[in-house]
Amino acid sequence: MERETKPGINDNYPLCVATTMFKSVLEKLGKEVSGDIAINFVSEITRHHRIQASPGLRAAVRYAVETLKGYGLDAEVHEYPADGETYSWSSLMFKEWSCRDAELRLTEPAGEARTLARWSETKFSLIQRSHPTPGREAEVVVLDKGEEDADYRRVDVEGKVVVTNGDLGRVYELAVERRGALGIIYDGMRLFPPVRREGDLDDALQYTSFWWSGGERPCFGFVLSPRRGRWLRRLVEEQRRKRKPVKVWAEVDSKLYPGSIENAVASIPGETDEEVVVVAHICHPQPSANDNASGCGAAMEAARALRTLIARGDLPKPRRTIRFTLVPEMAGTYAWLAENEGRIPRIVAAINLDMVGENQDLCGGPLIVERTPEATPSFVNALMEAVFDEVKAEGKNLGGTARYALFKHAVTPFSGGSDHYIYSDPTVGVPCPMLIQWPDKFYHTSWDTLDKVDPEMLRKVALMTATYAYFIANAGPEEAVWLASEVAARERRRLIAEAQAQVTAALNAAAEGEEPGRKLAEARLKLRRVIPYRLGRSIEAVRSAGGLAGGDPSFGSVEERLISELEATAKAERRLAERAITDHAEARGLIPLPRVRRGRLRKLERRARGIVPHRLYRGPVSLRPWVGRLSREDREAWWRLGKEHRKSRVLGTLATFWADGERNLLEISELVELEAGRTDLEYIVGYFDLMRKMGLVEFG
Repeated sequence: MERETKPGINDNYPLCVATTMFKSVLEKLGKEVSGDIAINFVSEITRHHRIQASPGLRAAVRYAVETLKGYGLDAEVHEYPADGETYSWSSLMFKEWSCRDAELRLTEPAGEARTLARWSETKFSLIQRSHPTPGREAEVVVLDKGEEDADYRRVDVEGKVVVTNGDLGRVYELAVERRGALGIIYDGMRLFPPVRREGDLDDALQYTSFWWSGGERPCFGFVLSPRRGRWLRRLVEEQRRKRKPVKVWAEVDSKLYPGSIENAVASIPGETDEEVVVVAHICHPQPSANDNASGCGAAMEAARALRTLIARGDLPKPRRTIRFTLVPEMAGTYAWLAENEGRIPRIVAAINLDMVGENQDLCGGPLIVERTPEATPSFVNALMEAVFDEVKAEGKNLGGTARYALFKHAVTPFSGGSDHYIYSDPTVGVPCPMLIQWPDKFYHTSWDTLDKVDPEMLRKVALMTATYAYFIANAGPEEAVWLASEVAARERRRLIAEAQAQVTAALNAAAEGEEPGRKLAEARLKLRRVIPYRLGRSIEAVRSAGGLAGGDPSFGSVEERLISELEATAKAERRLAERAITDHAEARGLIPLPRVRRGRLRKLERRARGIVPHRLYRGPVSLRPWVGRLSREDREAWWRLGKEHRKSRVLGTLATFWADGERNLLEISELVELEAGRTDLEYIVGYFDLMRKMGLVEFG
């Protein structure tokens, strides 16, 4: 119950006051936010073919700007060069591309002649950014994947069109750059079990694109469905046995030229120069409804609802500006942040919306809150989880004693892959969680259409986004106290869960195989690393809430108390966990446990300990243009590293975030293991070695 008078900020401050304010904002927005309005925004955006740096993207951005202006927001188009030469931090702003028409026809054998792919039917039929190609005929060669030199033995691809379902960039280098192939036909479909298994989307087309960095050999490409691809492959094999070729006729009416790339930027002005950012990427081929017209539609609806309530006086004007950026994925965020470096220290938080509108019955994935990386601990995770908890509480049990979600949902650690990973990079320092639905059965395919979008899910996400953004934008000392308390409470639960997870893992390990005593001793040693690490992240998250207190000195006493409680929890849980391990050892007659000493460092560990990487660019590295600068030998090493350590790729991002110019690679690898539960020192050393050769880092 809210009190009529509020005491000062101290240990006895009634936390229910701030909680009431949080719920009040949510309740007011809940009466205004509309999923139907949001899906109308999504529908309009899907009308445009929104390839990064293209007329279709420009049209979508202008639609969003004019629409938001109509609702009373300050909105404008931000334009950047798309010339293949300009960089925003490490990100190359590639040339603008447009296409009027494209067609691929089978011409031989004459009895099977037919159209295989046509731009006018679906924009997914073309590999995006294909070079202009006057109509010409060429023989077809089947490569299967075509990712290794061995795939080209006794296969002549020069002047021919190759069929592949392998990695497009790799096939382009081996078949086109090195061996003179004329073009590529791609018939692959990425699998995401269990929502997308082999054969599930046999008649859909995979989104596929070239990403030119300049100086490459011109090439075109078309996309076939897996079913049509299998048919074409069988035909080529049948004709091969008859010693007769299969030929296609291809024409692409496209252009690559110096142009521009645009962001839609809108704002609800605040009273100070601080701000909160909502970001969603607006690009991808037409229609690309859930990815990511849905994120843009939800962001626009959050903006409309907030502007409406503020204009009506139902919500006061916020202290901080709320800014909405609808951007070409990654490129637009790099460009906007590089353009506004002086503004970055005043951006207190952000939120990224990516693929948020899925009809879960059709698409398969849950609605996820993805936390920030642990190199950027922040109050934003606890806040978003608290908002999520309220929105999830939509169903009740028969007796009305419990409320719960009627949809699939999860909270997950940081994974990356979208614009939030740029904001959350410690060199940028803007904490940015992401809302996403993943996996999605129709992700990056021609079947990502408007019928897969759920207005109710859009409403939920727009409501969460608007509540999160406004609460932070209007937060002061009182809200900072509640946030710090909320962070501390959730972090205490994480500490307890982590300690118990370590106990469970230890007992399971000891139950398997040989030397159970040693395994328990190793687990106890690991516990003494994990709990202090988790405590350190928790303390930093609590402290981050102080940034909203406006320098109020009273916040310090609250912060001190909460940190003291966290330290006490960590100490108690570590003691209890060690006691549980010891009890188990005693029950099995394994006491005393053997002493575990760290052995001598391996050669790779010694080398890693001697490497201190210094990052040369702000933000996470945008690798595509830089890989092309490597020698052929080093490009081959880069490909091999990624292929042999496929499951470790996210570890490269995490390692980069921990690289602060003082830690060596061995220390960084240990932090990655504490964050992700695993590490791969061979991959991390190789990754940084090659980044150094690209000119992205230096070694101290």
